[in-house]
Order: sequence, then structure tokens, then C-alpha cells
Amino acid sequence: MPEPRVRVTIIDDSAARSCEGNCGVDWSKPESLAPAREKISERFGDDVRLEYVDLSQATDTGFLREVGLQTKGMPLPILLANGRPRIAGEFDLRQLMDVIEVDLEAELA
Repeated sequence: MPEPRVRVTIIDDSAARSCEGNCGVDWSKPESLAPAREKISERFGDDVRLEYVDLSQATDTGFLREVGLQTKGMPLPILLANGRPRIAGEFDLRQLMDVIEVDLEAELA
């Protein structure tokens, strides 16, 4: 599999989620991630890879330290594109797709 031009990472903490009512997309659920991956694959093919990191289960301390330095104080979930924060706080599939499109255009420029 070729390296993607854009690596999209959703960082969240499933253990900290406590919401009554509509709090946006729960990215920790497979029924949220699967359609997002499918839509990304349909639209962008192998140019984009979507990853999900659950802080309550993450074990890569180097990655966590690096991300923590960039995202300190930001609300979860956080959307990274190629390691750079793009959205902090609730976002939906449309916003995710918009970020990918912008980052792909920037890669071509």
C-alpha cells in the first residue's frame, strides 16, 4: 500500500466522554468511523488514511508527548492532518472531508 499524501488522525478520549443530549459525532464508535473511512476511500482513494487514537487506550508515549505539546488546552476531539491540528472540539463528517480537501490542495501547490 502506498504512503498516503494526507494522514488524518482523530484524537479523542472515550473514557472522558460524558454527554447528555446531542454532542456531535462519537468518533470512538465503529459505526462513526466505518462510514467516514468508506467516504474518504471513495472520494480520495489511497491518497488519504484515517486513523483514530483513543487517549484512554494509547500506548505510544512518544506520539502522545508530541501531540500533547501541539494540542495542550484544546478541547477533544482533535483532528490532525499530517500531524498538524486542524479542528479542536466537535466536528462532523462534512468538516472532516473539507479539511482533507484543503490539505490535499496544499500538498499539490
